Amino acid sequence: HGNIWVGSWGGGISVIQGDTIRIIDNSNGLPDLKIRKIVEDREGNILIGTEANGLSIFKGFQFINFLPEHGLIDPQVWSILQDGDRKYWFGTSGGISIYDPSNKTSRHFTDFNRLKDNRILFLKEDKKDKIWIGTDNQGVFTYNQRTKEFTSEHELNPKIRYLRVNALEIDNQGNVWTGTIDGVIVYDPNTGIAKTELSGNEITMMYFSEDGTMWIGSRGKGLSYYKNDSLYSVNLNENFTPTCITAGKNGYLWVGTEARGVFKVDPLNNKILGNIRESDGLLANLINIIITDEDDNVYIGTNKGLNVYDPQQSKIYSYTEKNGIIGNETKPGAVIRDDDGRIWFGTIKGVTSIDPKLLRLSDMDPLTHITSFRVNLEERDLIQGVKLKYNENDIIFEYISICLKNPEAVAYQIMLEGTEDEWRPVSTQTSVTYPSLAPKKYTFRVIGRNSDGNWNREPISFSFEIRPPFYKTSWFILLVAFIIIITFISYIKIRERNLIREKRILEEKVIERTAEVVAQKEELAQKNKDITDSIRYAKRIQVAILPPEIPFKDTFVLFKPKDIVSGDFYWLETVGNKEFLAAVDCTGHGVPGAFMSIIGTNFLNKIVKEQLIHEPAVILDILNQEVINSLKTTDEENIVYDGMDLALVCYDTKTRLLEYAGGFNPLILINNGEILEYKADRFSIGRSSSEQDRKKFTHHKILIQPGDMIYLYSDGYADQFGGETGKKFKAKPMKELLLAIHDKPILDQKNILNSTFEAWKGDFDQVDDILIIGRRF
Repeated sequence: HGNIWVGSWGGGISVIQGDTIRIIDNSNGLPDLKIRKIVEDREGNILIGTEANGLSIFKGFQFINFLPEHGLIDPQVWSILQDGDRKYWFGTSGGISIYDPSNKTSRHFTDFNRLKDNRILFLKEDKKDKIWIGTDNQGVFTYNQRTKEFTSEHELNPKIRYLRVNALEIDNQGNVWTGTIDGVIVYDPNTGIAKTELSGNEITMMYFSEDGTMWIGSRGKGLSYYKNDSLYSVNLNENFTPTCITAGKNGYLWVGTEARGVFKVDPLNNKILGNIRESDGLLANLINIIITDEDDNVYIGTNKGLNVYDPQQSKIYSYTEKNGIIGNETKPGAVIRDDDGRIWFGTIKGVTSIDPKLLRLSDMDPLTHITSFRVNLEERDLIQGVKLKYNENDIIFEYISICLKNPEAVAYQIMLEGTEDEWRPVSTQTSVTYPSLAPKKYTFRVIGRNSDGNWNREPISFSFEIRPPFYKTSWFILLVAFIIIITFISYIKIRERNLIREKRILEEKVIERTAEVVAQKEELAQKNKDITDSIRYAKRIQVAILPPEIPFKDTFVLFKPKDIVSGDFYWLETVGNKEFLAAVDCTGHGVPGAFMSIIGTNFLNKIVKEQLIHEPAVILDILNQEVINSLKTTDEENIVYDGMDLALVCYDTKTRLLEYAGGFNPLILINNGEILEYKADRFSIGRSSSEQDRKKFTHHKILIQPGDMIYLYSDGYADQFGGETGKKFKAKPMKELLLAIHDKPILDQKNILNSTFEAWKGDFDQVDDILIIGRRF
């Protein structure tokens, strides 16, 4: 900057700035007055080598600190005021200190008992040269600069709960606005009238802007403002607690909050335009003070230091004890901009003054370095592109960014290309561990941010590679693949050769076995033909024993064997004036049933024609005994399993008396449209135990009327599966069908029964022999 720095041996440093000489010695912090070397670094810091106290760093004249040794009564500074005489008032925890820069003297108010040892939280001057003083627990006082007297405001203080003043402002009408834990008290000193506004709200801050607006912050309820005697709420759709506020040149508000950083607010449109937080570069999210300079830069005091935000470049600069200010923790509301444009703010250690014109705001890149590369906890040289073994995969990087201006403001972002696609969040961490990395190529990148808010434009990078184990290398995989392919081809060739040999053997066996199968087929075909011919001849025999024609008028027989021969048979016979009809269902069907039908026919002819027994019940009793005696096929329990179910009727043409007996097969009689069922006995012919041999069949006598219709049948029709669901036809629908067709001609009835059966059966197999006999009298 064209200044000349002169180091002396015993007198410190003299800085020649044009016609002005400034002295740097013990009074402003230089620990050793014997100077050996003076060097300026790239950040503008002056590095001073001394005789006996090592290295000192001078970071500029932009900060002036006012401390107890300079005349401050207490280091805890809660409020600051520049009065009309350009004197500075500092409200502390021990009273009030007044500094006169014209003669560089200080004086204190410590003898006024009610102010002694009390926090002076607010200092405001009205247009009548009266200083208004807000305290922590004694309410509001005033100091009349003309009469040099302190006064307790007795009209105002009784309205302040616990006498705790949370905020204090004076509007352009001279009204005193006092924020309390219970709302806002507006006090007119001229009339002594005090009124309460915003009752029930804990007030956290107030700010009177140049356009005549009183801004008010409430805990947890955001912002409100008074203008033209009206109260308005700023609805930002955010819940926050304002702690401080200032207005920018363009009408926007900068609002500091308790835990959410700084909001940029457009009050006209009730809109938040931005939010600056610790993650953006602020030292902390708890904001204690906020103010702008003449260039509209925003000064933000936190509990960890001071930030300066440049809205034009969206950059944040950080200042702490490391680069010139005293006391990192700023005090709520303790900030002013004086008539010369300097910014004054209070801290826990005193007052710091900043000259914005002397702030060195640089766009220089930080000096960032990767300082250590450790593999499996062992230090390695930083050789770009180094190749590591597959088990050397636990990596630690250490890095640093050098910023002598304010080392505490340095932050970093890192990324490991190969595992991460984005930068990690901003952090002050200076090392990172990557455990168990997979074999591949990686590039570690780091960027640093200095106290001027500048990031490295180009990341600092280090590339390395972790090689896979040999069994995962390309050449090994190709070799294994080649061996597998060769093995597979060899296996296929050997398999082909074996298959050809096996095929030839199989073909020979097939020819041999085919000849055997053909011979067996011909033999089976011959046997099957012989059996079929025998069964067909049996059918001729069975047909021969059945009535060659129906001997009765108005009678039909629906007879549908399941196989070539049938287990069902019908027996029609006339003896004198008596006519016999029987529907018989023998055990099984096919050939076994056919044998039983021959036995049944012979015994019925014998009993009726030879023995001249005509009562159906007696006929069945004798038939039962004959079948049992003739079969003689009982097991150890003397049970006969072969037999027949049947229905037998005898009709006397002279007396019109119909006699009936049956085993399991009932008699259906339809008279004048009414269906009558005569139940059969629940035991069969022949298929009975020795105890059942003594059972007698029930004899039924029925007087027949002209036009009556009777039906005898086996269970095959009702048991047939079919229809849409594949269920049995069942007995009830069969009876309903008989009732529906009983008045139709005999042959029509037979045809209807047959067509109904075929339609019901459909694609299902016939499950049993079908036999239905119908006769009209």
